[in-house]
Amino acid sequence: MDKPTLRKIFINERNKMEPKMHKMLNHMLMASLQEELQVHSLKTIGIFYPMDNEVDVRALGKIYEVVYPKIEANQIVFYKDSGKWETSRFGVKEPVSSEAVDKADIDAVIVPGIVYDDALYRLGYGKGYYDAFLSEYKGLSIGVVFEKFRVEALPNKPHDIPVDMLVTDNQVYVSRHDDI
Repeated sequence: MDKPTLRKIFINERNKMEPKMHKMLNHMLMASLQEELQVHSLKTIGIFYPMDNEVDVRALGKIYEVVYPKIEANQIVFYKDSGKWETSRFGVKEPVSSEAVDKADIDAVIVPGIVYDDALYRLGYGKGYYDAFLSEYKGLSIGVVFEKFRVEALPNKPHDIPVDMLVTDNQVYVSRHDDI
C-alpha cells in the first residue's frame, strides 16, 4: 500500500478511538516514556501539541523544559512555550513565541507519527519536516504512538529518517540501525 492510502486508513482508525480508551493508553504510554527519559540526562525536550487523537505528551512540561515546533521557511524551528497558541496553515497549534531554541540545545525530540514500523520509520502527514530536522539533529529522537498503530514495515525513501527509540503503551523499541 502507498503512503497516502496508509495515512488515510490509520488517521481514520485513530479518530475512531473512544475517549476513555485514548486516555488509558495515553496514561500507559506516558508512564513508559517518563521511565525511559529518566535514564538519560535531559533538560530540554522538543514536544508537539497533539491533534486528532494523537498521543498527548504535554505533561512532560511539568518535569522538563519543553519547546514546541513551528514551521518557518519550510523547516521546523523549536520555540519556548509561551502558553499562547496559534493555528498554522496545516491546522497544527504552534507556540506564539519569539524565543527560538537552537537544535543543539534540545536534548531529545519527541516525534509524532500516524504509524511506525518495526525499523522505527514513521508515517507522518507527508510534508517531510521531521525527516529534514532529524537528518541534522544530533540528540535523542523518540517516537510515540499507540501500539495498535505499529506495522511490520512501511514504504520509505532515502530521505526518511528512523527515530532512535519508539515508546508505545505496551513496549519500548530501540533502534537497530548501525548508523545511529
